[in-house]
Amino acid sequence: MMRPMAHRYSNRSPGTSGAGSGSGGSNRLSRLTEQEEIDYDDDYVYEDDYIDSEEEEDVHHNKPVPIWLSILLVVGYIFGGAFLFSGWEQWSFLDSAYFCFITLTTIGFGDFVPAQNVKENVEISIALCSLYLLFGIALLAMSFNLVQEEVINSVKSVAKRLGIIKDDDDEDDR
Repeated sequence: MMRPMAHRYSNRSPGTSGAGSGSGGSNRLSRLTEQEEIDYDDDYVYEDDYIDSEEEEDVHHNKPVPIWLSILLVVGYIFGGAFLFSGWEQWSFLDSAYFCFITLTTIGFGDFVPAQNVKENVEISIALCSLYLLFGIALLAMSFNLVQEEVINSVKSVAKRLGIIKDDDDEDDR
């Protein structure tokens, strides 16, 4: 373990800086020159600030998010949006759910377009639809990522049990 070391300046004292140390102006100049002589080899080094990547992974993978929770969030968001759009756009609930699913999955057939039949507050309707879609696409991407991580962890654990891949603990013992 290395301790942090401060910058080192030249060992010369301000009054003994070589030629011209008797005059006040050159003495001041020599002191400024001495202060600029920094040994950059001894910059601060903090080894304790770096966390071992294996320790960090263990902390983050202890509690995976259940797949059913991610699916429930996405389905709830689609049905919540369907309820909102059926009221805003005067569509049936099934048409609204279809619009939310097609739009959030970025398929976008274009058969349902929001704010087409709205005569008043068109800008507000489009802004609310945009906010719904912005948060919905982020939620969908997050949920897909969480499900992907859970599937990868499950496949790795099955492969370790079958002996296809080695345990990380076995590699550390060697």
